[in-house]
Amino acid sequence: MNAGAGDDPRADGAVPPGGPPVDALGAVTDSAADGSTPRAVAAIDLGATSGRVMLGVVARGRIELVPAHRFENRLETREGHLSWDLDALWAEIQQGLAAAQDLALLRGLPGLSSIGVDSWAVDYALVGPAPSETTASPGTASSTAVSPGTASRAAASAAAPTSPEASRIGEVVAYRDTRTDGVAERFAAQFSSARQFALTGTAQQPFNTLYQLLVDERLAALPAGSTALLVPDAIGHLLTGRRRTELTNASTTGMLAAGEAAWSSEILAAAGVDEALFAPFIAPGEVLGTIRPELASRLGIGEVPVIAVGSHDTASAVLAVPAAPSPGPVAFISSGTWSLIGLELPAPVTTGAAHEAGFTNEGGVDGTTRFLKNVSGMWLVSESIRQWEEDGERVDLDELLAAAAEAPGGRFRIDPTDPQFLTPGRMADRVQAAARPLGEDEHPRTPAELVRCLLESLAETYRDELQAACRLARVDLPERLHVVGGGSRNALLNQLTADALGIEVVAGPMEATALGNVAIQSRTLGAVPHEPGAIRALVRESVELESFPPSTTKKASLPAAIGSLS
Repeated sequence: MNAGAGDDPRADGAVPPGGPPVDALGAVTDSAADGSTPRAVAAIDLGATSGRVMLGVVARGRIELVPAHRFENRLETREGHLSWDLDALWAEIQQGLAAAQDLALLRGLPGLSSIGVDSWAVDYALVGPAPSETTASPGTASSTAVSPGTASRAAASAAAPTSPEASRIGEVVAYRDTRTDGVAERFAAQFSSARQFALTGTAQQPFNTLYQLLVDERLAALPAGSTALLVPDAIGHLLTGRRRTELTNASTTGMLAAGEAAWSSEILAAAGVDEALFAPFIAPGEVLGTIRPELASRLGIGEVPVIAVGSHDTASAVLAVPAAPSPGPVAFISSGTWSLIGLELPAPVTTGAAHEAGFTNEGGVDGTTRFLKNVSGMWLVSESIRQWEEDGERVDLDELLAAAAEAPGGRFRIDPTDPQFLTPGRMADRVQAAARPLGEDEHPRTPAELVRCLLESLAETYRDELQAACRLARVDLPERLHVVGGGSRNALLNQLTADALGIEVVAGPMEATALGNVAIQSRTLGAVPHEPGAIRALVRESVELESFPPSTTKKASLPAAIGSLS
C-alpha cells in the first residue's frame, strides 16, 4: 500500500531500531525472525468500558500474556454528545507501552518487537490534513476529499496541525449517543435496508458508521485532506503518523462491499459520502509503519513496526477461538459488553432471510467471515450493578452470581436485543419493568433474581440465534460452542447456555482479543507459522479451558424454517 501525502516516509523500507526491518510491502525481512527467537510484542486492546496494554511473548510453542497496564474507558458528554475521551486513552496507552517495554527487558528480551491495536467498532475520529496535504496539487487523493452531502470543502486552514496529536477535529462521538436515533429508518426510506444488506452484508444497526456520518455536522466544514479514521486506525495514526483503514473494522461500517476490500460506491453515492474521506485499506498482518522517532524516544522504546491486526476486537477474539480442525464451521460467542454469537464461515451470507433475521457479516482475519448477531451481553449486568452502587448498595460480582445460581429459575424473561437496553442509566429499573413473568410472580424483587433473569434470557437468546445462524448458513448445529472473552468466566451463564442448546460449551480464553492481537503480530514477525490452524493450535497450547457439558444429553433441534432462504 502506497503512502499518501503527509504519511511518514520512514514506514516503507526502513530498518527500525529495536525491531525487525520491513520492506515496501510490509513484509518482515529479518532473517532471524524464523520462530526460533522469542519475540515480545505489545497488544493495545481497547474495550467499551476498559482498556489494557498487554505484553505478549511467543516462545517454546506458547503465548505468554502479561498485563502491562489496565485503565478505565468512560463515556462523557462533550459538545452535546456522548463521547470517548481519546486524549485520556492515548495518555494511558503511552504509559502502557513504556511499561510493556520494561517488562520485556525484565524477561531478558531486547524490548518490544512490534505493536498492534484493536478496539470496538464503528466509532471514528476526524483528523485534519497533515502539513504537506495543504499544498497538494489538484487531483491528488489528499486534495479531493469532500465531506458527505457537500460538493466541496473549504480550503485547508493556514494553521495546519503539525503532529498527529494536534490534528484531531472535535471529539470521538460514541455509538451509544442518541444522534443517530431514527437515521437508519430515514435513510432506508430512500435506499432500502434490503439493498443495503445485499451490498454490504451488514445489519442496519442504528449506530453504524454510515448513519453516524449522515448526521455529523462537522463534516461540512472539514478542510480538504481530512480523514475519518476508525478508533484503532486513529491510534495507529498517533503511533506512526500514517493513515490507513483496517479491513475487519471497515466491514462493520455499513459501507464496505460484502467480502471485498472496497467501499460500496452505490451506498456512498446514496449517502453523499465521498470515498476520499477514508484512508487506503490495510489488512491484518500488514505493517502500518514504524513508531514516530520522537514518540519512541519519549517512551524509551525502539522505532518498532506497528502491525495491523484484526483491529475490530471481535476479529482478534475469534481468531483466538481454540477450536480444533473440524469439517463444520466454528460456533462462537465473544462475550463481553456485547455478546456476539455466530459462525465463522468462508464467505458472507447475504440472503433476504439473513437480512430479515437481523444477522450481520463481519470480515475476519485471512479472508474469513463472522456471520453473527449482536446481543447486549454483560453490559446489562454491569449497568445494573452500577445503578445499585450509585444507590449506595455494596455489590460483589462473585457473590451476586453465586446468589443468582441459588435463586429459583424459570420465573422471568426479557428480550436482550430490545433497543431500550442500548443506552446507559438506571438499567436495573428498566430490566425489572421489562421482565415478563412466567408464573405468578410479577417482577424480580432482588438483585439475585434480576441477574438470574438476565442470564437465563441471554442463554435462551444464544440458543435461538445460533440455531438461526445454522439454518441461514445451511449448516448443522456444531457439537460445541466456544465462549471467549471476559464473559467466559461466568460459569452460571455457560451452564445455562449448554443446557439451552444441548451441546458442550467450551469456555476460554478470557483474554482472547489480546491473544489474537499478539498472534497476528507474531506471525508477521515469523514467530508463528502461516499454516492454516497454526494460531488456534498455539492458543490451545497456551491456555486452560473449561468444559460445560449440558445437563441433558438431548441436543437442541434446529427450527423447521426461518423465512425464505433466498
